[in-house]
Amino acid sequence: MPQEKRKKASVAMFIIAFILGLILGYVANDMIDINDQTYYESGLNILYNSGFEDGTEIPEYWINASIPVENLTMSIDKEVVHSGNRSVSINNTHIYDEVVSNNWFQTARVVPKNQMIELSGWVKTIDTESVVMVIRCEDNNNKLVGFATTQKLSEINGTNDWKEYSTSLIVPDDTKEIRVLLALTGTGQVWFDDVTLVIK
Repeated sequence: MPQEKRKKASVAMFIIAFILGLILGYVANDMIDINDQTYYESGLNILYNSGFEDGTEIPEYWINASIPVENLTMSIDKEVVHSGNRSVSINNTHIYDEVVSNNWFQTARVVPKNQMIELSGWVKTIDTESVVMVIRCEDNNNKLVGFATTQKLSEINGTNDWKEYSTSLIVPDDTKEIRVLLALTGTGQVWFDDVTLVIK
């Protein structure tokens, strides 16, 4: 092949390679954008073990956050349930020197930033001072950046049969972690069951 033709072929190949490189670059950027998205489809429950069916002594994925005293019991209950075979209970007759909220909590498995999430669950109480379900959104420094509680809509206290309660918020953009708390403040006994945190 004459030298001039070889030069033309090289230039053509270079141009083709350059164009292919541009196309692949755009495709790669689009793929990165898709992978970096934090949008999740509505209807997804982002809690594990919402019905407390998994676990032996304590429900899997849920953590017991309490100030232990002799008259406080936090446990799985197989007798009093809303659905399935188990619920979780907090039972306390101890009077603390200060306000104490013993609770079960779980960290959500994903953080759907700028999306609405709704916490809902079924609650049964006997002689309780105050019961709340809470959503906490925290940033990288564990600073509270978002907060919602069932208490804003309805007080949960006294003695009540199973009833569903809910609260919701839009997850702030600077949220690093979302926690759900199921709490008893003061004395009484409460059961929680079928607790979900759903993207709306």
